[in-house]
Amino acid sequence: MSSNDEIRLSQLIQTFGPGSIVDLPEASVMIMGLDSWPIAFGNQSMRQISEPRLVQYLTKLLSNTEDGSSWLKEGVTLSLFEPPLNGDTTLGRTPPKVPAVKYPRWEVVTDQADTSKQELRRFRSGDKPKAKKGQVISPVRWVAACSKGHIDDIDWRYFVHRGGSCQQTMYMQDRGAAGDPQYITVSCDCGASRQLSELFTENALGSCKGYRPWIEGYEATNCPETQRPMTRGAINNYYSQVLKLIALPAGQNDVERRVSEYLPAFEEVQTEQEVLGPVKFGLAPIKKAFEGLDGSVIWAALQKIRNEQADALSQDVENPKVEEFSILASGKKLIGENKLSARLHAETLDDGEWRNDALADTGFIKSLVKVHRLCEVSCLYGFTRIEPAPSPFDEVQEDITLEVQGQSLADKVSWLPAMEQFGEGLFFNFDIALIRERVKALGADNSLEDLKNRYDEWYQKDMLRRKPFPGHEYVFVHSLSHLLIEQISLDAGYPSTSLSERIYALQSDGSSRTSKLGLLLYAAGGGSQGTLGGLLEQANNIPLTIKRGIARNTVCGNDPICTSGSKSLTSDIDMINGAACHGCLFTAETSCERRNTLLDRQSLLKILEG
Repeated sequence: MSSNDEIRLSQLIQTFGPGSIVDLPEASVMIMGLDSWPIAFGNQSMRQISEPRLVQYLTKLLSNTEDGSSWLKEGVTLSLFEPPLNGDTTLGRTPPKVPAVKYPRWEVVTDQADTSKQELRRFRSGDKPKAKKGQVISPVRWVAACSKGHIDDIDWRYFVHRGGSCQQTMYMQDRGAAGDPQYITVSCDCGASRQLSELFTENALGSCKGYRPWIEGYEATNCPETQRPMTRGAINNYYSQVLKLIALPAGQNDVERRVSEYLPAFEEVQTEQEVLGPVKFGLAPIKKAFEGLDGSVIWAALQKIRNEQADALSQDVENPKVEEFSILASGKKLIGENKLSARLHAETLDDGEWRNDALADTGFIKSLVKVHRLCEVSCLYGFTRIEPAPSPFDEVQEDITLEVQGQSLADKVSWLPAMEQFGEGLFFNFDIALIRERVKALGADNSLEDLKNRYDEWYQKDMLRRKPFPGHEYVFVHSLSHLLIEQISLDAGYPSTSLSERIYALQSDGSSRTSKLGLLLYAAGGGSQGTLGGLLEQANNIPLTIKRGIARNTVCGNDPICTSGSKSLTSDIDMINGAACHGCLFTAETSCERRNTLLDRQSLLKILEG
């Protein structure tokens, strides 16, 4: 990847991580694995993100992968680093680059005088383009992948010669205008030819060879899967596996915060006498950060941070949402600190500040919290192909049958790419007992019960891979979340894609029944949309927002089909929704934790109206 080719940090974490194919203006490349990244500059140019809760959870997750092996490098404590940012270095140093290689390794040569016939050829590493005047070289559109995350070039000679081999020149000839495979013929000068559409017949490409080209020096491994063709830019070519959590108050003083930011620089420090070494011989930013501080003060802060990290890693791992809910639902007037460096600053509102029974009944909401500042930490830890993998959080499940296995970002992982995004939000703590009463008042024959029955039918088809029905209360909160997202988007001027939900449907120890119910609606991003204050201003308008949302959702543009739920639809995926569609409760899938499933407008409106 040349110095002029750039992608956003959020794209690198969520879309184009190691193992993905990126279409650049003049090339198609694959992002290399973390083993190939210039980690030597990590101590100076890549900022470490200190989040022990996330490290703790990821350490357990990567130590117990689906195939029974560990992705972690032995004897190394997992670290989180923010990938290098262009223009973010000091002293005029060239910013480090994320390594990538040209991929796929087959290319087509188009003669502008005859665009219908293209020469098909494979290049080797280090080859220079050999286009003649009037010719255009571009990467071939198709690659081969398997459900275990391996990827490979299509062996076009194997395909055209039906298992045989020939070294004569091959061509692609397109007899159509839209690039449809049924109109494209792949041929060889020896006379062999085959329709491209035959790529998509069963076992056309043979068995997978276990290639992992994003890992430098990789070796093929035995893989029992069958290769499947796909276009290199297809959405199912790369599904990132990302864990997100809301950072909690760290309780650090100013020196401890500085040490946390530059922690990698002190990795080799073992005594107080050595602690000033990284400060004296480091780059300008670290010298400035610790200017005038005594070595004993820095050493004390370093020891405290190391001890806290060791304690966090030794504790039992729990769903990160548990601690988040406990803090946000604590009822404290002030949560966190009101300062620029704070990772969480919130306040619990008095009822008189936001309740208005004349506009809407809000009795099912125990408390409302204005989150003035929050930090969402996202970490990329793996990826899948063909189908997305489930999130490891208990209350989140996938909406499809999973036949996939994740792949690691490196041969053995010692660090992972992560990012912090700051924003604001509103937290709702719900009265679960009152919600249960209202659900019960709906009677036995209601839309929620109908949804549960259809969900159970869907669940029974694959009990090993799917999770049981999460409860009527979850469906209510999830549906309410989407109503609020769309209405706040209209009232506050936010695009709905900039708002996200985080649902807390937590069980007590030893119980499968939900005992704590909360919802965090927040805006967090690299731009300004997460910190404009518009979302916070909606706190005092929640009753009016609910009233307007009820009025807007009373009738859906797709009624009566939408109101009938999924009864009139046939696919399995439709069975896990009630009355919900793109005309009412569906929102941007990037904003939703469950990809627009487990929603029901009918029961939501009845419960909201008491």
